[in-house]
Amino acid sequence: MAVCTTCHQSGITPGAHACPGPRYEAVAFTRHKGQGITVDTAPPRVRMDVRVLVDRYAYLHMPAADRIVFADQVVYRITGYADGALELELVEDWRPAPGVQLPLTDEEAAAIKTRWKEQHGNGQAVHPVTVLNQEDQP
Repeated sequence: MAVCTTCHQSGITPGAHACPGPRYEAVAFTRHKGQGITVDTAPPRVRMDVRVLVDRYAYLHMPAADRIVFADQVVYRITGYADGALELELVEDWRPAPGVQLPLTDEEAAAIKTRWKEQHGNGQAVHPVTVLNQEDQP
């Protein structure tokens, strides 16, 4: 008995396995100049090279030892480690549902922000944001 190197199915006989292909997909981002980062795809299971953790352009942080938050939009739990890659499982998806009209109202945005801080905030102070491009200012 062996383990398939592609789909990681255990208990197979070498040469007698119809491999369905990789079980893991990638998290895809889009950078919107002047607006921020959006997560385009967040599959239920992901394999991520550990070198991504030190990449400053990865748009992620770890609020706990077993959690990774991508672009403040999706939360993954670390479920394993194999061949230099972390195996992740989707826990929460904070992206708006398809068809939701953006921008949100101030009340909706405040409710989402409060809920996110309660669950994933790291306890650091939040810095105030000064909007400099409003047209109604003299």
